[in-house]
Amino acid sequence: MRADLLVGVLLLVVTVNAAASFGPPSNVQEILREQRAIQSETEGTTGNYSRFKPEAKQRLMRAQAKVFRLLDGNSTIDHLNELQKVELFNALQEVQAILEDNEKDRLICKRERKVGTTIRETRCATVAQREELEKGAREWLGPKTCSAGFEPGTDCGGEAR
Repeated sequence: MRADLLVGVLLLVVTVNAAASFGPPSNVQEILREQRAIQSETEGTTGNYSRFKPEAKQRLMRAQAKVFRLLDGNSTIDHLNELQKVELFNALQEVQAILEDNEKDRLICKRERKVGTTIRETRCATVAQREELEKGAREWLGPKTCSAGFEPGTDCGGEAR
């Protein structure tokens, strides 16, 4: 159980180091051109992206709307602050994951404070790695224990285990 958690943490560290120089492509016009082409292909009833279910199309449209909102009026990515760059990166990763139908390999980055400091850093991990870390943490914590008043063999809600 603790070995699984250790493996998960090591995977996260490797991913963070590999993604330390993350960033969306720097050419705003290229990004916008690509997203508009994808948008026009998904709106049609035929074409490469007509296979998507309505839920996937909605997710795609939300992610693209975020990309368009972040890049609106900017000529380069450098005009965005760090949080906006992370948000743009995540939106582009979501578009890519939807198009490739590969959600588990989608990279998600977050700006987080390093423990013990006020310095923020960008940490990245795939959806699968995040799920593995959450599972390991839940297993490490073990089952919930209840205060007095619950019968043995029941969970904290009084349901039989």
